[in-house]
Amino acid sequence: MSDKLKTFLKCLFSTILVLAVVAAACIFYDGICLELLVPLLCNLAAVEWFFMLRKSDAGENRWLVMLAGLIYPWCFYFSTSFAFPIEHAPSPCCLVGLIIFVLLAFLCEVVRMNCMGRSPEAALRSLGISLVAFIYPGWLFAFAMFFLSPSTALMLLLFIAVTKMSDIWTYLCGVLVGRRFISRPFSPAVSPEKSWEGIIGSLLLTTLSGTVLLRLVEPECPILLAASISALLFLISVMGNLACSLIKRCLGVKDSSHLLPGIGGIIDLIASPSFTVAALVAAFLLF
Repeated sequence: MSDKLKTFLKCLFSTILVLAVVAAACIFYDGICLELLVPLLCNLAAVEWFFMLRKSDAGENRWLVMLAGLIYPWCFYFSTSFAFPIEHAPSPCCLVGLIIFVLLAFLCEVVRMNCMGRSPEAALRSLGISLVAFIYPGWLFAFAMFFLSPSTALMLLLFIAVTKMSDIWTYLCGVLVGRRFISRPFSPAVSPEKSWEGIIGSLLLTTLSGTVLLRLVEPECPILLAASISALLFLISVMGNLACSLIKRCLGVKDSSHLLPGIGGIIDLIASPSFTVAALVAAFLLF
């Protein structure tokens, strides 16, 4: 068995295990188990950011990033009323938390420039990394708390399941047929291991499997609509994975941690779902 196939099997096992936990929380929903899962994942992502920033030369604000990442999801959690429909979102806390973090991040850099002689270029770079660390994936993934009521939790699980299926199909197609027809990587500067064959194969398989899954859960959903949703989720998922690869490449790390075999850490796990969840909220607000 090749190393890539072993990695794929580990990734598949970890993904199925995580989805099984979320599915169990949905099936045996008791009003708290599923609700606690989202802020806990956001907290773990903040801790991983702390250690990634500590390994790099841009970790001056790592304590601010971690503290904000630990506090904000719970403020969001306690301020979000699950009795209200999505039309009442977003909760003011999601905007207030972001505003407060931006102000504090700017203040930290102003103090460093005045008191420590920090260069404007270094301050701007540190500020940008701090803002990205707060927003991605924790701030984006926290929007999942809008869909934790019994009536919408299944829809959230479906979207996350299709998103993770796209990750699995991309890796599997890349292992089986990657670089056999197109030698140039899909994104050579950001993620050189991704192949065009893996992306195209995953697009087709995700659209097909996502359509089947959505139709099984919602038989009245038109096939064309289910296929369009699945394809759109795939595209957003690819963007989320590339964002994660970009961050790790800039920080010089391979995985956010080694918590999940074959996947990496929590940031690696919720990288693509954070984009699809945020897109789901945007769709509800717009349409």
